[in-house]
Amino acid sequence: MNGAPAERRVIVNADDLGWTDGVNAGIARAHREGIVTSATLAANMPAAAAGAEEAAAMPDLGVGVHLNACQGPALSARAREVLAGPDGVMNLTAGQVIRRRLLRPRATLSAIEAEFDAQIAFCLDHGLKPTHADTHRHLHAWGSIFRLVADLCRRYDIPFIRRHGERLPTGRWPVPERRQQRVARVLTWLGARRQRQAPEWFATEGTWGVAHTGRIDEAFLIEASRRLPAGTVEIMVHPGLSDGLDPRQTRLIATRRTELEALCDPAVARALDKAGVERTHYGRLAEQR
Repeated sequence: MNGAPAERRVIVNADDLGWTDGVNAGIARAHREGIVTSATLAANMPAAAAGAEEAAAMPDLGVGVHLNACQGPALSARAREVLAGPDGVMNLTAGQVIRRRLLRPRATLSAIEAEFDAQIAFCLDHGLKPTHADTHRHLHAWGSIFRLVADLCRRYDIPFIRRHGERLPTGRWPVPERRQQRVARVLTWLGARRQRQAPEWFATEGTWGVAHTGRIDEAFLIEASRRLPAGTVEIMVHPGLSDGLDPRQTRLIATRRTELEALCDPAVARALDKAGVERTHYGRLAEQR
């Protein structure tokens, strides 16, 4: 006798809410007209207050915090001292942050903790109750940074943290960039370590979209609808409009509109519905738990 088919759920999370007004507008449209169910607010970026206000007007959107120790104005005095330049702005790659952690572990980790704490406080002060946390440039994949993120989530009653892990089933996937494939492999390996270390923080089977960062289109999303496994998977996306984006800060400029159009394509929503995939967000998972 066959049992009922296992449930399949997807969280489509738009990173970088608050980056610019154009990114905010794109995420809002991708939620209202498309399949985006969740977003994470970069609280230290110039349009963060506007992004929080936009999110408050979308009650069905789950909103987490996109903790950022790499780019943009530092909110905390400690991060301005350790992570930022003379202008108070952080401009670091993930590799540079990790190297600083190795060379000056105590100072670097205290600065990251102070900055993440200030960014969570910003969300709370603007009326948001974060459904989960992730990090810009995936810093929480590294053990010492993950531990301080988990401590902050415990302190502020944030129930979940993004789980790194991307093992795409065989299928007709668009070709990703080789560099991003390498990034995805490293994060999958680190994510498995974090899963063994503290499984209570994770609600998904992993996060897709890392290898295809900047290359998510209609074909990727329709293939994902066919290949999603039982359980819950997060798909990380970066929709938006290019207005105000600085190419010195991000390579994701023209691709944001491509992703926006794909996320709003009715064919993608139909593919998810046909496959019986439920669209959800971390806040709903927390309520169920």
